[in-house]
Formats: sequence, C-alpha cells, structure tokens
Amino acid sequence: MKSHLRFSILTLGLALAACAQNGAPPGTPSPLAGAPPAQASPAAFDVAGGKRLSADEFRRLAAGNTLDRRMSNGSRLLIHVAADGSQRLKLQGVNGQTATDRGRVAFRGDQVCSSWERINPGRETCFVYFQLGQDLVAIDLSGAMAPTRFNLLRGNPERV
Repeated sequence: MKSHLRFSILTLGLALAACAQNGAPPGTPSPLAGAPPAQASPAAFDVAGGKRLSADEFRRLAAGNTLDRRMSNGSRLLIHVAADGSQRLKLQGVNGQTATDRGRVAFRGDQVCSSWERINPGRETCFVYFQLGQDLVAIDLSGAMAPTRFNLLRGNPERV
C-alpha cells in the first residue's frame, strides 16, 4: 500500500511537471506575449489573442465544469471545479494508470488560487486565467510552472 501511495504521489508530481510544457506542437510560437519574470504582478501577464478573466468570470465559466489538458506524451490531466469551491484532479497516464487528488479553489480579485491535499499539501498556488477561444490558459503567478492551456468541458463527463 505504501509503495502504491508513493507511486501515485510521484505520478502527480510528474503530471505537474508535464503541465509545465506549453502543449503547442514543436515550432509553434507560444501564445504568451512576453512572459514576465517570476513573482510579477498579475497585471504584467498577457496572452496574445486571449481575454483576461477576473476570478468571478473564471468562476462562472469553470464552476461545475472540468478543465481538460491533453499532453503531448498521451497522458491527460482533468480538474473538476465544483460550485462549492472544492476541486478534484485526475491524471490518466499513457499506460492506463491513474492518480487523483482533492483540493480547494479560492477566488481573490484577479487571482484563482488552488490548494491540494497531496500536491504541496495545503500550500496555495495562484493563477490568472485567460480565455482563448474555447480554451482557458492558466498562468502561475509564482513563475514555477509554464502557462498551461486547458479545454473547458461541460459538466463532469469523465467523472473526476
């Protein structure tokens, strides 16, 4: 049991590292228009062609829905955001393995802050979001992760 838990935590860590990729095919320019240095003010970020969302706009779009990130290696990251501020994460690996986590999301001005039970337990990571067509782009305000692009799925079709 201990080794299974250790494997799940390692898998979640690898998933987050994979999310740090920009997800664009090789040679495709990033949608970021000049990423600012780490720990920059939220106002310093921009996504070319994207509409910056307030935390309330993000909440209206995401509450009750699922953020879906398909990575170039074939794995998939799903985050279901519930209306009550709880969230669930599910990573589906390329060989059928899965890892999960639970957490909370808080809305503060322009920032959407997430905390998880197993990923950096209890520590918040804050993001600003942009809408880019049907997708949402999350930018980590600490600069620890590269911008991450999610497709927004209605409801919870994958039962995260």
